[in-house]
Amino acid sequence: MQDQVAELMDILTVLILDHPEGVSEHQLLTLLQKPPYNFFAKDALTDPLLLFQTHFLLFHCLYCLREQWLKNNIGILNISALQIIKAPIAKTSSNSNLFSNTRFNLEQADPLAQYYLDCSHLTSTTSEDVEALLSGFWKKISAPLSTEPLEHALSIMNLEPPITLKDLKVQYRRLAQQYHPDKGGDSEHFKNICRAYHQLKHYDLSTL
Repeated sequence: MQDQVAELMDILTVLILDHPEGVSEHQLLTLLQKPPYNFFAKDALTDPLLLFQTHFLLFHCLYCLREQWLKNNIGILNISALQIIKAPIAKTSSNSNLFSNTRFNLEQADPLAQYYLDCSHLTSTTSEDVEALLSGFWKKISAPLSTEPLEHALSIMNLEPPITLKDLKVQYRRLAQQYHPDKGGDSEHFKNICRAYHQLKHYDLSTL
């Protein structure tokens, strides 16, 4: 689950940076159901239980991302169902307690943070049931890629066939660490890496 949460946080970074004016929860969920991400299944918003689980997972990752951005002085992520938007951190005379003070103030103003950061609220079922449920969440919608986008995606990932899914994941984590905006990397290239990874992830790599 940790890898999947980290993957979703990377996608959310891309989508939030792509929408500096803000984006609603519904818009995010819709984008996460479409190519190139196909992160949630098409029926994730139809069944009441799946809808709750999908909503919780999304907000868990958003609050984790908010903590990460605060810790790295990237910005403040304002979170609500109607608008998720990145805002700058107010300058202070002393930055020594910037993260802890800002985090405290945000959690005072938004008590939902503690709820969503506690994964025990995701489900009350057994760990085996949770794994089965989460496997359903990350059910992918396979869509064939034309040769040109496929070659472009391989170029962005600095990969040449033959490759395995494991090779792709290792390369993605390496490039994501190198170009992640939180680490001072190129945000535009990070977006391209994230999109290329998800395009290739849904492709039958054994045919390359």
